[in-house]
Amino acid sequence: MEYRHEIINFPKKLPIKFFLHRIGDVNRHWHQSLELIVNIKGTVEITVDGTPYTLTSGDIILINSNEIHELHSNDATMIALQIKMELLNESVQDMNKLYFDCNSAVSADSSRFQNIKRIVAEILKHNIGADEYIDLKNASLVYELIHELCTNFNSSKNGTKKHSQESLDRLSRILDYLNSKYREPLTLQSVANIEYLSVPYLSKFFAKSMGVSFKDYLKQVRLHHAVNDLFNDTLTIDMIASNNGFPNTRSFVTAFQKKFNELPSVWRKKHSSQVLGSIEATKEKSVNYYQDEPQSYHEEISLFIDKHIDYKPASIPKPNYPTHSASIYIDTQVPGRQLKHTFKTFTGVSRAKEVLLADVQEALRTAQQEIGFTYIKMHSLLDDDMMVYSEDSQGRPIYNFRLIDKVMDFLLSIRLKPLVQFSFMPSLLASDKSKAVFYKQINTSPPNDMEKWDRLITDLTRHFMVRYGIEEIRSWLFCVWNEPSSSNHLFGFSDDWTFYQLYEHTRTAVKSVDASLQFGGPAAFSTYNKSEDWLFDFLSFSKQQNCIPDFITVHYYDIDLANAGLHHPMMDNQLYLSPVTTSFQQFIDRLQNGLQHLELGHLPVFMTEWNSTVSHKDLVNDTCFKSAYIVKHVIENYDRLDAFGYWLLTDLHEENLLPSSLFHGGLGMFTYNQIKKPAYHAFSLLNKLGNSLVANGDGFMITRSLEGYQIILHNYHHYDEMYAKGISLSISYSERYSHFPRKSKREFQFSLSNMEGDYIITHHYVNPEHGSAFDQEVRMGISLDYSDEEVNYLRSLSIPKIEKEQVSCSGTLLLHTVLEPFEIRLIEVKRFMGRG
Repeated sequence: MEYRHEIINFPKKLPIKFFLHRIGDVNRHWHQSLELIVNIKGTVEITVDGTPYTLTSGDIILINSNEIHELHSNDATMIALQIKMELLNESVQDMNKLYFDCNSAVSADSSRFQNIKRIVAEILKHNIGADEYIDLKNASLVYELIHELCTNFNSSKNGTKKHSQESLDRLSRILDYLNSKYREPLTLQSVANIEYLSVPYLSKFFAKSMGVSFKDYLKQVRLHHAVNDLFNDTLTIDMIASNNGFPNTRSFVTAFQKKFNELPSVWRKKHSSQVLGSIEATKEKSVNYYQDEPQSYHEEISLFIDKHIDYKPASIPKPNYPTHSASIYIDTQVPGRQLKHTFKTFTGVSRAKEVLLADVQEALRTAQQEIGFTYIKMHSLLDDDMMVYSEDSQGRPIYNFRLIDKVMDFLLSIRLKPLVQFSFMPSLLASDKSKAVFYKQINTSPPNDMEKWDRLITDLTRHFMVRYGIEEIRSWLFCVWNEPSSSNHLFGFSDDWTFYQLYEHTRTAVKSVDASLQFGGPAAFSTYNKSEDWLFDFLSFSKQQNCIPDFITVHYYDIDLANAGLHHPMMDNQLYLSPVTTSFQQFIDRLQNGLQHLELGHLPVFMTEWNSTVSHKDLVNDTCFKSAYIVKHVIENYDRLDAFGYWLLTDLHEENLLPSSLFHGGLGMFTYNQIKKPAYHAFSLLNKLGNSLVANGDGFMITRSLEGYQIILHNYHHYDEMYAKGISLSISYSERYSHFPRKSKREFQFSLSNMEGDYIITHHYVNPEHGSAFDQEVRMGISLDYSDEEVNYLRSLSIPKIEKEQVSCSGTLLLHTVLEPFEIRLIEVKRFMGRG
């Protein structure tokens, strides 16, 4: 089992590939390329042609062409460079006859390897934040490395090969056969027959070539596949043994215990959070709601570079970014499409109980005063800490709705209407008391008594009607559960029918109080490059059972599940992000096409959660990347859905243990102490748009109001491939823009026709210099413990910059502006009415 992340894709003309590894087990393999491995952290056990070596931190080994090797480690981080031999023939005569003896683990002279480490460190250094000319630098470094190997490590074993091409071809055929037929009762005799060899010869050939006997290798292959099957909780131990070629369960258990030092059943229980039931084929399997920031190699890489490169610049000059220009002509007299501004239909807090926190209430008041959302999405209305449900000694339900009332009273006081999501399960009603998620251990199992559940929903809905009036609650929205399409180890259930029943029962209970109440769902979770089959299956069920939702709720996160599970689930927990910039639009296209196909395109669609990631610890969440991301995706998809509920309002929530640092990469628009982040300013600028659309193009949108025109702009940059794969070479607390290597300025020149008279032009903008609380904190000096005065100072600094000018024009108004990387800008054009 292997972690492998390709970090730098060199051009085809360069004879090298560069990898960064965090490995578990890499089984025996070989290749014609040379492979240079630099171990920068931890310990690696490596076997090359049957000879074992131990690499500790700082060790180097070069694996020659066609040498069979394997690696094992629990904690190592390695750099690996693969050099294609055939591409060097023009530079080195008879390159294939070269043999390099380069292994610091068995050398008494560590200084011999310093120059190789320097060159590798140079490659790393120059490819962090690389510019457009990096290929030239990489070419020089690659050939310098090859020169160093040829000059100082060319061995007198010249040309000696342990494996002829004929024997490698034979070995390849045998391994391919074993890996495809491992489920069958294979023997040495059956394989020998296929290769026309005697059994003794094959046994000796295999052991000599692979460094392990035929029997032991076959057992390793079977164990590898059996471990994968242990992640499927629908398979018994007996079934796993039989499915993977073990003659009986006892032989499987014995082999497993010898390799892993514990029984398969114990191992499965330890890793139960990763176990995937059969229903998971239609669900996401690898979303990690506890995800830390992308796998950061910053500290390890920085230490390696600092140790092996002497040169350090005295200061880092401010980069001179290239500028991309666009000239745009706008006919201001075109009839405009009326806008609904559905980006502010929903806001969200994670748990209903949090609405009672003073800091959350302050954030909600601010958002309502300055933006004005219509609905709020929250879950956990029925959690135990809301003290809703208990039972007497006879098992009869007892209800207490006081805390729910306090939540609803506050929300209505600030003109927010609830999406009443009936979730999650009170422990006394839970069918599985051990099924819990998040720091607060929220129970996400279905009810143990559907009749008691129905009565709870009916009585609570009736309570709302009595307390708030029928007219008021008819303006509310109702639904049940959160992301039932997720894994059984999150919010989902072991089979879809369980949720279908819960939905149907809850809908019936609500509508029994008043049939006109709006009940929707199912809060289906979608991502980049993932089909919406689960959602469409649910909607097909609702049509068949005549319980179609009154509105549809969906969640979208720009993560990449298609690539997140390429390796073994236990060995690849990294959170992958969307590699493309149009994934949000692609999702809406898929969604709308699917609804049209089901003849449900007329239903309102509320996206009640969306973000670029599910991680509450992705450090770019606090930066201007997020404000540009929001503006880009909102204006490119303006009003295409009935709601775009950005998740989340504030970093102050109780799903995870709150980190000590102020800017820890939370999803909120506010920090936990109500400092506005760039994400908040994105919505405040969007809120200044007019009600009529004039034009929408690449990086801009123009609207019209009674007072004039509004132009919103962004200079969005997408993260690089490394960051999308959940890896960070260079990110740190204070440096968070390093994985955007192609940053540039963006120049807009607008010509607005039919403009006569005097106008006031107002620019509002947010970029790393203005309006970014995180960037202001870095300039001020990072602290873990801020005084009230310092918090207020950060708040005062973290506001958009405003510039104003008065201009006169006759016919065409010319507007010129240049946006810095990640900048968002709103330009308001108002007719000057004179001074009163």
